[in-house]
Amino acid sequence: MNMNCETAISNEPMGTVAWGKRLGTYSKGRLTRLEKIQVLGNLGRMALLETADVLKERAGMLNAFGMDLDGLQPPDTALTRDAFDFADDVQGLELMRHSWRTYYWAVLFGKRAGLNTDLELLFSAAILHDVGLARDRVSEPGDCCFVLYGAERCKQHLVGKGHDRAKIRKIADAIGLHLNGYVSKRLHGAEAHLLSRGAMCDVFGLGRRRLSSQTRKQIFAEQPKGNLIDDLEIWPGHHLSGTRADFLIRLNHKDKSTSRPSRKMQPKEV
Repeated sequence: MNMNCETAISNEPMGTVAWGKRLGTYSKGRLTRLEKIQVLGNLGRMALLETADVLKERAGMLNAFGMDLDGLQPPDTALTRDAFDFADDVQGLELMRHSWRTYYWAVLFGKRAGLNTDLELLFSAAILHDVGLARDRVSEPGDCCFVLYGAERCKQHLVGKGHDRAKIRKIADAIGLHLNGYVSKRLHGAEAHLLSRGAMCDVFGLGRRRLSSQTRKQIFAEQPKGNLIDDLEIWPGHHLSGTRADFLIRLNHKDKSTSRPSRKMQPKEV
């Protein structure tokens, strides 16, 4: 199975599987200067959305959405079963819990916004989105962008299971895109957009005010939150220099010489 990140040149959008296959200086998921500016813009957009939520909440104008978890379960299909089984085989308990929470947040955001969402694709992408950090990986985060490696690995696994290639491409691209900070639903579809929002919510708490406290408590009761700093390997100097993970970590650390995170980087509770 070829997991090489340098197999073709591509002008595809940042984060897609094809984008990750370009050669040269910006291979293996390394960002150009313009792409770093794009990531900063995406983070700025998320910050503005969060600020707006804070202001609306203070003014009593933010309607928190909630649902019972029974109404959020993914469909039982061959694709979701294969995606879950693969994730469960290669990921540890904490990564699985993070992936389930990411799915729940994503579905809730979609339902709150009234988006037409394919839950089969969303669940498959969510449960697999951090396979690049799986315990049996053959590529380390210091060798290649871990989400691109994970997206390619999941793509090859699902192709081997005989699933529809159009669906697999959407799943793999959603996985690869989720580290962009913000993903446009117009450009990349509701599933990729919601996966990114769900991951940002679980790690940093962004958007949590839009969801009811009762629903949040139910999710944490079913899928408890551990130490995401270590579970997601959010460690300075650990990821390939110039990749999105490395860039995002550097933005949050003044001291870039340490190999382990400071306390202030601790992700927020949702």
